[in-house]
Amino acid sequence: MGSRLKPLFLGLLGLGVVLVAGGAIVAVQSAGPAAEVMRGPVYGYAFVAALVLVAGVVLVWTVVERRALRAAEWLARDLKTLLQAKQMDRHLRVPPGHLLGELPEAIEQLVDELRGARHEAVKAMASATARMEREKGWLEMILLELVREGVIVCSAQHRILLYNHPAARLFRASHSLGLGRSLFDVVARPPIEHALERLELRHQRGQSNLNLRLVCATVDAQTMFQARLAQILDPAGELSGYVLTLEDISSELAGLQRAEAVRRTVTRDLRGPLGALLAAAENLASFPDIDPRYRQAFQEVILKEARALRQRLEEIAESYTAQPEGRWSMSEIHSPDLFNCVAGHLQKADGPRATVTGEPQWLQGDSHSLMLVLEYLIRRVAASSGAVELELRAETKGERAFIDLRWSGEVPAAAELNLWLAESLPALPGGAVGDILEQHGSEPWVQALPDGRVALRIPLQRPVRPEDEEAQDKLPPRPEFYDFDLLKGQEVSDQLASRSVRELSYVVFDTETTGLRPNHGDEIISIAAVRVTTGRVLSGETFESLVNPGRPIPKDSIRFHGITDEQVRDQPALAEVLPRFRSFAGDAVLVAHNAAFDMKFIKLKEGPCGVRFDNPVLDTMLLSLLIEGGDEDHSLDAICNRLNITVENRHSALGDALATAKVLSHLLDRLEATGVTTFGQLMRATNMEAELRFRAARFEQG
Repeated sequence: MGSRLKPLFLGLLGLGVVLVAGGAIVAVQSAGPAAEVMRGPVYGYAFVAALVLVAGVVLVWTVVERRALRAAEWLARDLKTLLQAKQMDRHLRVPPGHLLGELPEAIEQLVDELRGARHEAVKAMASATARMEREKGWLEMILLELVREGVIVCSAQHRILLYNHPAARLFRASHSLGLGRSLFDVVARPPIEHALERLELRHQRGQSNLNLRLVCATVDAQTMFQARLAQILDPAGELSGYVLTLEDISSELAGLQRAEAVRRTVTRDLRGPLGALLAAAENLASFPDIDPRYRQAFQEVILKEARALRQRLEEIAESYTAQPEGRWSMSEIHSPDLFNCVAGHLQKADGPRATVTGEPQWLQGDSHSLMLVLEYLIRRVAASSGAVELELRAETKGERAFIDLRWSGEVPAAAELNLWLAESLPALPGGAVGDILEQHGSEPWVQALPDGRVALRIPLQRPVRPEDEEAQDKLPPRPEFYDFDLLKGQEVSDQLASRSVRELSYVVFDTETTGLRPNHGDEIISIAAVRVTTGRVLSGETFESLVNPGRPIPKDSIRFHGITDEQVRDQPALAEVLPRFRSFAGDAVLVAHNAAFDMKFIKLKEGPCGVRFDNPVLDTMLLSLLIEGGDEDHSLDAICNRLNITVENRHSALGDALATAKVLSHLLDRLEATGVTTFGQLMRATNMEAELRFRAARFEQG
């Protein structure tokens, strides 16, 4: 800075000297003859004044340059070095005696703030990296040790982001499987895109079940897979990727194909010739005009062969009838998903218009092949009958479901329908249309409807749904929740982590709710809790309160817990009850069975109720899993049965809380044998069990 300002300074200094000297000379000249005597001294004074001015300015410049400009350059250079080298642990070096005032101190404060921010960023990055490495290790262990199916994780653009060893073995003959490669280099595109399309329809309707089963194949159609596809959504609800699990079913399908071929031969293809042979033998035996010598010989040969064929046919048919009838791998299909895909594809291709009517039904089949078959049949019907608008409808009767393709027009002849069923679809390697339907256990037929229209009826299997179990008066179980936000809150202080699990105070609680979906408007209607200290259940220290949910209680929920609208009508709201429960809990460890379910309801209400539950949370379901292993049933009823605990007032909040408290007391007695003695060890172990159970459920849920 000083070197750039120095020429300017010297120029200004010279100009000042010239102006001073020139001004003095002009003043003397303008004074006239009377001042002639003074010209010599005036010129001397002017010269001296100019020298003094020059000396003063040079002195000021020297001070400014050394104490201000050079100090500022030094400070800027040292600050730049400090920032570029990221040497944030030392202070700025400032020359002594500078004239920069408070500027260095202000810059030092900024550097301190930057230093602190960098330290926090490094600490946060280290913590995040450690957490990511820990979760990566868990995920790797699950994928390598616990998941036997092939797993492929893809981006929304179908690029492979991750795959495990079983997946690599499934595609060992292909060099196209690799990170960053397209999934469609190894797996056929249409079934995957169809599955994603169905899931997108579910997502648009607000459904939470964003995974489904499908059948797909390698691009060369050499290997068939039973697969499950699950969407991965970003926080905005947009598709960011998906997980595909694969199981090789080629050998199973090959066996089914062979069995179907033999079954078709012995039960359909041979019956015609056999019937003709028997008819000829019977006719021959019926005509007495034939020469007796030949008639007897023909009779014996024909009857003998016919009987032998019939006996062989019955033996083969009986042997295959005794075996379970093989079918292609099927999955549950919600009829609106299938029908809307068919209607959408026809609309995009300017095909016949298909309208979806009737109540939604659950079907059993392979969605992709059924979609292609329905599109094909709709086009055939439209071309044959001239209908421009057809209706897709599903119905159920008993254990069977039916897809009806309805239209107004001519009824196709049986021969025409047989021709349709005999045709093969290029996009479907499973054979003719009739073969695909036969693999679904379906043989379609045409019938006239009472309203004068025509229906092509396709029968299918009907899966057993949770609704069917409810119809049998079975109480629906609570879902298991694994909330990573809950796990993140499980970090405990060193002092608490080092304490013995039997020394701590626990508050065991339970909730009853209007339903099982906290994110969809269900509310708490009852909270109860009991205190446990030193392993003893203090039945005299309890908390119990009904809650007015501000909405009707569904009948199915009333059947579960028995709490009615009348019982909660005059009860306090949750905004009053939850702070009271928080006060009762204090700083104790919160305990519940399937704790994430109850905590999910509570966490959603912390803000509106003005409370915060930062207590450590322990789950007796995970504790039981830790002690007894994964082969046992870890529902509350099953654990109580194993431990011979009597449960009173089951499905009431206080009854379940007391039962859970007794379970906790028993499990704490057995915990020491596992080598877990401190609360820190217990939380790490149960958090690991929660992580493993969550990820295993993601891959195995059906």
